Amino acid sequence: MSIAKRSDTFRAAVLYGAIWSVCVAYLASRGGNFLFPISSLILFGIVLTGVAIFLTRKTAAPPVPVARPRVESLAILAYLVIYAAVFFGPLSGWIRNAVPAGSSRELTVLAYKLVVHLALPALLIKVVGGSLSGIFDGGLKRRGVLVTLAAFCVLMIVVVGLLNSIFEQLAARGLSTPAVAGWLLAAWAWMSVEVGVTEEFLFRGLLQSRLTAWIGSAPFAIVATAIVFALVHVPAFYLRGGEEVAKQAANLPQIIALTIAALGPIGIMLGTLWHRTRSFLLMVLVHGAIDTMPNIEKMIRIWS
Repeated sequence: MSIAKRSDTFRAAVLYGAIWSVCVAYLASRGGNFLFPISSLILFGIVLTGVAIFLTRKTAAPPVPVARPRVESLAILAYLVIYAAVFFGPLSGWIRNAVPAGSSRELTVLAYKLVVHLALPALLIKVVGGSLSGIFDGGLKRRGVLVTLAAFCVLMIVVVGLLNSIFEQLAARGLSTPAVAGWLLAAWAWMSVEVGVTEEFLFRGLLQSRLTAWIGSAPFAIVATAIVFALVHVPAFYLRGGEEVAKQAANLPQIIALTIAALGPIGIMLGTLWHRTRSFLLMVLVHGAIDTMPNIEKMIRIWS
């Protein structure tokens, strides 16, 4: 890595560190959950991002070609404002409530996510004269990609499962080992489509790639995308309400601080993986693995 690139990385890390520190200090001063952001930064933002860099140290990933960096970046950012305020917030909740709980609701939500995360933004890029070239490259022939893919999928399932005591919950069900393995694979496949394909296309494939081309700095694009990625979760988290949310944050400013400080490090890890591998398949499966364990109980309940 050149001195210029190292300086860029350092400055981007300092920027996010400063933003993260302000958010955590605010949460601590207002009685919000500041411990989750600390653990998230250490685990995802430092340790696992470091692992990603180490495993891909010899990977030569090509850039995603972007025809009109500024126009496409602004178009996606504008779309994300609507996405966060409407699609991912009240409209998403309305659609969930309009369909009875069960498999029909899950299929409806999946179809909806594919439209708002994939079809509409892809159409928008085409309208402003852009291209989707290079986003869907599997990248499996690049050095280190397969090892990174396997390592991170296993790590995400095991780490998230342990942090949320999911393995104990599955053991309490009395399921056999083959049954647990089957449900785990089913949940992983489903989440890889529902959140992996949809969110990785929108945030890493489209937004991060265009910001990188526009501002000319991969580290700053990773940080910017991670913050946007965190912020778009605010409306859904805020509208969810209830005791679960109240334990984490008492009001909207605390929710904003919590999402930036807790989800931002995950976005930085994912952004680093995308920048260094350019493997859409890797991103899809790793993101799916992150959401597998928290959703496996629901998967069993709905589909068994």
